[in-house]
Amino acid sequence: MNPSLIFVVAPAPHLPAATTSLEELQRAQAAGPSTGFALRIFSRGAAHPDLGLLPVDGRLTGEQRRSSDGTQLLCDALVVRIDPQHHWLGVYQGDPEDPTCLQCLDRVALSELSNATCWFYPTHDGTYLSWERGLRLRLQLGSIVDCPEGLGSAPYERSRISVLWSLLGDDASLTCVGITYGGQRLEWPPLSLSSEPMATWGRFRVDNQADHSLAVEDCLTVFSVPPSAS
Repeated sequence: MNPSLIFVVAPAPHLPAATTSLEELQRAQAAGPSTGFALRIFSRGAAHPDLGLLPVDGRLTGEQRRSSDGTQLLCDALVVRIDPQHHWLGVYQGDPEDPTCLQCLDRVALSELSNATCWFYPTHDGTYLSWERGLRLRLQLGSIVDCPEGLGSAPYERSRISVLWSLLGDDASLTCVGITYGGQRLEWPPLSLSSEPMATWGRFRVDNQADHSLAVEDCLTVFSVPPSAS
């Protein structure tokens, strides 16, 4: 099996174009995306909660995916704010004879890659709750999530890369929500992560018979309670 592919998202000048090291790639990734957001979507249970009373940390179902009143966690995602007009993708692979020596296989502007759409929000009729909280982050190097053996052993091909776009809520324009290789999601695990002191709760309705199948009925920003002065 070939050494694993390593992916770096950063502005073009930071991406090494020839033989490089792990340390250089880590420095390049540090120049890449530094913000993102956490997104959770819940089916609404028996309760009709006041959005202003919902927790800023988004823990509506505690540690479980379903609460006692039937509220269920449907989506729990961390979305990195990747800007395809600003960021490039660098693809690297270790030399089989010297894994510490990394070869650049490709450097390409994200705006030049194939695009694909995905859907974060439910498609079944009903009323749901969403929670979104801004994040500041530093990312580790990227890799293929659950890489199949056949994909990992095959030579790299640029045509396998797709930039994923989704409509979030009732936004009028698409948001970049990730990148895939060979149909598998690429992941850049957080090296450090800090949350904004506020979050936004929304209540939205899906009605596939309506002209606009998804409509946000209510939206409210809630804030962390500052620590009491000692």
